[in-house]
Amino acid sequence: MGQRTNSIFPFSSFCVRKAESELEPPFPPKSFMKSDSRKIIKIEPKNKTKYVIFFSSPPPPLKNQGFSPKNLHCIIKIMQYIFNDTRKLDSACCVSYALTEEIMMENAAMNLERVIRNRHEYKPLADTRKRRVLILCGKGNNGADGYALARRIRIDFDVVVFQCGQPESELCKMQAERAAKCGTRIFDMKDFSLEFLQFSGVVVDCIYGSGFHGELGTKIQCITNDVNDIDCFRISCDVPSGIDSCGNASKGTFVADVTVTMGALKMSLFSDRAKDFVGKIVCGDLGVGRRLFENASAGVMPAAHMLEESDLILPNRNFHYVNKSSFGHAVVASGEKRGASILSAKAALKFGAGLVSLVDYGAESNISAIPLQFPELMVSSEIPRKTSAIAFGMGLGDDDAIGPYFDYLGEHTDIPCVVDADACLSEQLPTFLESRKGKTVLTPHPKEFKEILHLCGFGEVSLSECVSDRAKLIEDFCRKFPKIVLLVKGANTMIGYFDSHKFKLFVNPVGSPALAKGGSGDVLSGMICALLSQHYSALDATLNASLAHALAGRKAEKSYGLTPLELIDLI
Repeated sequence: MGQRTNSIFPFSSFCVRKAESELEPPFPPKSFMKSDSRKIIKIEPKNKTKYVIFFSSPPPPLKNQGFSPKNLHCIIKIMQYIFNDTRKLDSACCVSYALTEEIMMENAAMNLERVIRNRHEYKPLADTRKRRVLILCGKGNNGADGYALARRIRIDFDVVVFQCGQPESELCKMQAERAAKCGTRIFDMKDFSLEFLQFSGVVVDCIYGSGFHGELGTKIQCITNDVNDIDCFRISCDVPSGIDSCGNASKGTFVADVTVTMGALKMSLFSDRAKDFVGKIVCGDLGVGRRLFENASAGVMPAAHMLEESDLILPNRNFHYVNKSSFGHAVVASGEKRGASILSAKAALKFGAGLVSLVDYGAESNISAIPLQFPELMVSSEIPRKTSAIAFGMGLGDDDAIGPYFDYLGEHTDIPCVVDADACLSEQLPTFLESRKGKTVLTPHPKEFKEILHLCGFGEVSLSECVSDRAKLIEDFCRKFPKIVLLVKGANTMIGYFDSHKFKLFVNPVGSPALAKGGSGDVLSGMICALLSQHYSALDATLNASLAHALAGRKAEKSYGLTPLELIDLI
């Protein structure tokens, strides 16, 4: 209590973002303060004592701990869950809450309708003639959602439906009949032509959804390719048609501007291969609130947590009675390709580390020139005595250059570290990871991840498998090396952690193609090292640095023009 450190937010499946209480002393009972699952920071403004409490698990009954609604101001932030398959949740929802499939379908159609109406209300089309909403309907319940949508918006828009298969499910037949009785124009897909797209401002994909597997049929591919090529607003119902449950994309996959996924987020939407097809992902309720839907079946557990901008906790400095040592001494190993380590060191300094040193064993003459160009960085030929965290591997070179850092960190297991680039390819890595038992972050890209898996005894895994089966491979790795944080870069970066009891996977979908440039990864390693030096846990440092890094990349004016030095300026 009252320690002057930066605020550290422990992430978990349940997160109370911030609970601020302005109370007169005494503070609530000691039992409330002892839990390791929360960190309490005391701030003393003028004449009141203010406590900021961060929870990493469901909070205790606050009323029994001396808090009351009158003096407690809470902002609750629960991380969004991602599920591998929600079909069991659909069924459980009907049983648990006495809903019917028809009620859920009506809510699905309402969610699609809301997106269409908001589009026309807030972003009027340049061509006012484009009031047509063209809906592509499949033969199952995803198609039924489309027919229900057509019925709901029939009066306000010029609605045209194309049947990509005759209705087969009972609900699809019923919804198609209802839409037809409301005067909806319904055509067979063999009658489809570009003329129908001429005045279509919105096209809605209700062909397959989450039940798709294999390849799209030739005729459907022709339709989706035509739709993808025209200037219109494209919406997918649940999952863009052409994406299977593993996130693989067929030829002709529908390219959505918005995907309205129903009930809960689905893992297939967050694969690297799906990223170019899903657009903005919106989760629509199906007659009950999202948390009720997700908790409908105790047997269905989330596969991952989705990170978003509101989860970011920056290393803001809340106290005045501090100095540079209060924010740690970050060390970055320098070697063969010195530019990589300089980028990493500059990022660490920009992201809050109080001191940053570049270290190159036995290279005093070469490294001494660095201060002339970057006077804010310190240089040394040995690791400083009061090192808070180390990042190594970026441009470091072969095992001879990497070895001393493995040896040092093997002896100093209390010093957290970031292992990147060349260090991920070292044969010493498995032994090093077994010795660490925590406070270690690995940050490979897919090709480096492939080599790590081979070195660590997982056999030969192809690069394609490292992309398509990334979540499963991350879990396998983390279970073999508990308390080691693994971040695998990609279009949707994934972060895994196993605490010896429970595996957690986090997906960061915030990144942009502007980061696909040499040096961006070096910047990320420096940012993680900076937070480690400021006493963040390995997992918290990785999650926050990954988010901040991705958000900085989004600030680039041109997707092709972002350089690593500019990225550092945007942090």
